[in-house]
Amino acid sequence: MVQKMVKRTVKLTVALIPIFYIIIALLVPFILNLRFAGGFSLTALVDNASKIRFTIYQALVSSVFTTLLGIPGAYLVGRTKIHPVIKKVFRVMSSIPFVLPGITMAIGFFLVFGNKGLYSQILRLLGLDVRILYTFTAILLGHVFYNFPLFIRIVGEAWENMDGYLIEAAKVDGASKWQVFWKVEVPVLLPSILRAFFLTYIYTFTSFSVVLILGGIRYSTLEVAIYMYSRITFDFKAASTLMLFQLLFISVLGFFTSIKREGYEKHHYRHLDEFPLWGYFFFGVSALLIFIPLVYSALSGFLDYYGKFSLTNFRMLLSEDLEYLVGTNFKSMVLYTVVIAFTSSLISVIISMFAGYYSSRGRRSYYIVLIPAAMSSVTIAFSYVFVNIPVLLKLILVHSLINLPITFGILEAGWRNVPESIIDAAKVDGADAVRWIWKIAIPLIKNYVFIAFVYSFTISVGETSGTLTLAEPPITTFAAVVFRLMSSRNTEVAMALNTFYFIFVVSLFIIIEMLRKEESA
Repeated sequence: MVQKMVKRTVKLTVALIPIFYIIIALLVPFILNLRFAGGFSLTALVDNASKIRFTIYQALVSSVFTTLLGIPGAYLVGRTKIHPVIKKVFRVMSSIPFVLPGITMAIGFFLVFGNKGLYSQILRLLGLDVRILYTFTAILLGHVFYNFPLFIRIVGEAWENMDGYLIEAAKVDGASKWQVFWKVEVPVLLPSILRAFFLTYIYTFTSFSVVLILGGIRYSTLEVAIYMYSRITFDFKAASTLMLFQLLFISVLGFFTSIKREGYEKHHYRHLDEFPLWGYFFFGVSALLIFIPLVYSALSGFLDYYGKFSLTNFRMLLSEDLEYLVGTNFKSMVLYTVVIAFTSSLISVIISMFAGYYSSRGRRSYYIVLIPAAMSSVTIAFSYVFVNIPVLLKLILVHSLINLPITFGILEAGWRNVPESIIDAAKVDGADAVRWIWKIAIPLIKNYVFIAFVYSFTISVGETSGTLTLAEPPITTFAAVVFRLMSSRNTEVAMALNTFYFIFVVSLFIIIEMLRKEESA
């Protein structure tokens, strides 16, 4: 009897770990922060009305342009007979911007759209002296580049998994290609499209480094204002007011853009169209707007101010006193970056393992771990401003919360692929929870665990705004160092560091694609 009670207690405790973690690590600091900051200030909202309007407007325009470019790309990847190698390369290349820090992406745009950039020089040769950098157009291009992968992944995979018999049935009934698209495909894809649009809107609404680096301080968003109030002017009441407004706005938007998914019987038949001629034009535009800046960002360490090949940036990285420039040396930067990324990713994966299992078994209360998705990085970090714990621990907890929605989504999908009958059979054979998890569940979802950890690790390494809010040198990370170097116009050193990071990210994503191929096989 006592043994059964102990088992039940342990089982209940384990089941509540994700909920306890969100309450203790996120909600309690957030509520205490609002109290210590002095509550709500209507004056702060009035004073920042122009920033609020601009944030809402630029997020909407950015999301619309991202959708217009993303849906055709999703169609080409998910519904046409595209060559498998091209498809894989396109997916890898279009996924990389999603985990790159905004500052890394900004370097690529700086090199192609700056005064000495490739595109600026081409426009001058054509007699067009057009300034792109430090304009609203640069912000839009940066946001499209940064969020384009969302539509390739979310909508493309939904298109790829669509029941081909629905399309065939519509064609048999005499529907034209346009009617099939509007009457059959769009209703099925609408939840995925809205989900991608909502995520794009969140990322552009809470944009930080993209706006600052490409647009300049005159285009400040709410995220920038919260950071300035919390770290520069120390007006915590104004910062908490804008933080609360941002959270409520995103939550309301998420509620109204959520659509219940409709279920369709799966026949494992895919209807693929021939690759269209306009697809080549689309790939050309994508290359010009997205992939060429991406390549320039990767090669930035080998390019001088005029865009010519040089090793000067790496020489400056080795010769410059990094500690004098940003308050930390190269060794400390790498050490703290790895420690924070590894520890926070480990926490996120462990919490998501529990939450994903119970959520996949129908317990919707575990969607509580998605709350951080409705909060910006600066908002989560600002919640820890008044918490009296070591800075390193603050950064680890903040990074784990930022990564949690990503790892949860991946691991929940993994748990859904583990048949309940296999777990029940193991329990009938006398296997306890530790044994069936270690012997059965982990081997079945090991690829999902690794992919979740890699995504979390790379996002943590590239996290900028939340880190800048809390970091106190020498405790800082790669992305924060690169941002400070770019802000202080030490671009050569920043670009050398950026190339190292880019190689690291590409290597991890090649491994992920190999694992996806193994999983599908």
